[in-house]
Amino acid sequence: MFIMGKKLVGGLFAGLLGAGLYAAYQKMDETKKNRLKRDFREKTDELRDRAVDYAFYANDAVSDFKDAFKDELNSTKGNVKDASSSFADKAKSFKTAKDSDGTDVSAEEKADQDDIIVDARDAFNDSGYSKATKSDTQDDANLSDTDEEKDNETEDHSNSQPNQDHSDNQ
Repeated sequence: MFIMGKKLVGGLFAGLLGAGLYAAYQKMDETKKNRLKRDFREKTDELRDRAVDYAFYANDAVSDFKDAFKDELNSTKGNVKDASSSFADKAKSFKTAKDSDGTDVSAEEKADQDDIIVDARDAFNDSGYSKATKSDTQDDANLSDTDEEKDNETEDHSNSQPNQDHSDNQ
């Protein structure tokens, strides 16, 4: 309701202002009216010219941007074409060098490289470690047999103990 009141007051003010300006215009003599009309036309013509100038400036700026973008795009395309042709030339020269030798250069490089093969027997032959002898392996076997016998004895010993039942508490 309050907003509607503001709009009403604003409308009444604009109406009264317009009516006052019209009344003041009607009371002017003809030379002043003509001068006011001429000044108004000049100002509107000046504003129209400015608007047209700004539209041309904007159009020129967009056109310049398009031209600069096209130039950069063409330059980039040229650089890519140069790089791809250079790469293709190098690939062709590599292929012709390979064909003229009759062998694959990469295969020759691979043949020149030594492969590392690790064999445990070869690795420990030159070391200070002694080889496992027959007596060492027999001692190891005897130790494992005695360990198994001890395990069996402890199992038998634990099974041979009678179950003690605490039936006193019944």
